[in-house]
Amino acid sequence: MTPVKRWRIAIPLVVLSALPFAATLLGSWVYWDQDSNGRRALTVFLAVMFALCVGISVSIGVDRRIRDVPWLRIGAVALLILLACGVSWVRDSF
Repeated sequence: MTPVKRWRIAIPLVVLSALPFAATLLGSWVYWDQDSNGRRALTVFLAVMFALCVGISVSIGVDRRIRDVPWLRIGAVALLILLACGVSWVRDSF
């Protein structure tokens, strides 16, 4: 797989995971003093999950050993985003 094809897969995944990561960081910075300890812990957990998504997405574009479509990494990013949606739902019900 050429680097262009790898990055054509990676860039949308990076954007889809970097935007909620940035929103989580911004929201935690703005509301940190008002949130409870449980809500803060879930916010940190969300930030870690989205950071993992960004890292996995970037690894798709950087890894030269990829020969075929990296379905496992794409699935991992999708699964982490879905799990983050669930964690966000739990955090909002606090």
